[in-house]
Amino acid sequence: MTVVAPFAASISTECFIASRVLVGIGEGLAPAAGINIVANWVPEAERSRAIATLGSGKNSGSILGLLIAPVVITSVGWPAMFYSFGILGLVWAAVWAVFGKDYVADDGLSAAASESSAAGGREEATTEEEAPIPWKQILSSAPLWGVIVAHFCHDWGMYALLTWTPTYLNQSLGFDLQGSSEITVIPSVLAIATALLAGTVADRLRDEGWELTAVRKTMQSLAFAVPALCLGLVGALGSLPEAESPSRIVPIVLLTLGIAGGSFSLAGLYSSHADLSTKYSGIVNGVSTTFGALAGVCSNAYAGQVLARGDSWAQAIFMPSVVCYFVGWAAYVALYDATPRDW
Repeated sequence: MTVVAPFAASISTECFIASRVLVGIGEGLAPAAGINIVANWVPEAERSRAIATLGSGKNSGSILGLLIAPVVITSVGWPAMFYSFGILGLVWAAVWAVFGKDYVADDGLSAAASESSAAGGREEATTEEEAPIPWKQILSSAPLWGVIVAHFCHDWGMYALLTWTPTYLNQSLGFDLQGSSEITVIPSVLAIATALLAGTVADRLRDEGWELTAVRKTMQSLAFAVPALCLGLVGALGSLPEAESPSRIVPIVLLTLGIAGGSFSLAGLYSSHADLSTKYSGIVNGVSTTFGALAGVCSNAYAGQVLARGDSWAQAIFMPSVVCYFVGWAAYVALYDATPRDW
């Protein structure tokens, strides 16, 4: 769909939008697939680092895209960006089709090793294919709903920040973002560092004897507290009289720290899907991610409507995000339990 986007744009705006919708549908398969692979391949003692690595790969791709896209567009035109990125995706799909493995048993290991692996071997895969999915048990699980609420509330703030921060920097702080790619790259770089730190610390705490539930709640509490504090301060600064307002660098620093702090969630809620069930980790992630994506739709629509009325950035983005972070934290701490579910 990325490759055909320029052709779709030449037909109509609606066709281009449709192509991007299909891109989103395709991308929506990736999180569940990634979590399923981690749950089946990676021991629990290393799981936080593995999931943090997945999240870091996503941010690394965003950084490279932000740096490469302007060069490609300036050199050979905007359609080339879609062609090049889309072709890279097709090449990687071919590589993945050849070398990707769902279960350890697929890699030619012994039957004994397969049976003792995290995946439970091909036997588990066969069982999963034959048995109906226990939707009632899954959807009635309190820990899952703790994850769902946390995912919705976390993504409300993160999607709003990612979408509206450039506009805020331009309209409210007066930054000219053309040629200032470092302003948008720095938060992603710090998010990668934070994710790797969170994954390492979480696995270290587990090695030192912490209960897995306590590790997850600690990491997710940080993932909510740091952005909530930073965004709350940004919103408060915006309400100050102009004579008392600090340097415009201060909001940028706070936004950067807020975005980076959200990466603690990779060792929190995003690792929770694999904790609850190895067998149904992909389904658990799919349900949770659906609510997260819905939060992105709602937060962007809400912010757009508030800003269209001429209200403040605090009312549009910062304060609602702080409220969501508090609600998500309360739900996750109250409901989540990392004990594997017998579904």
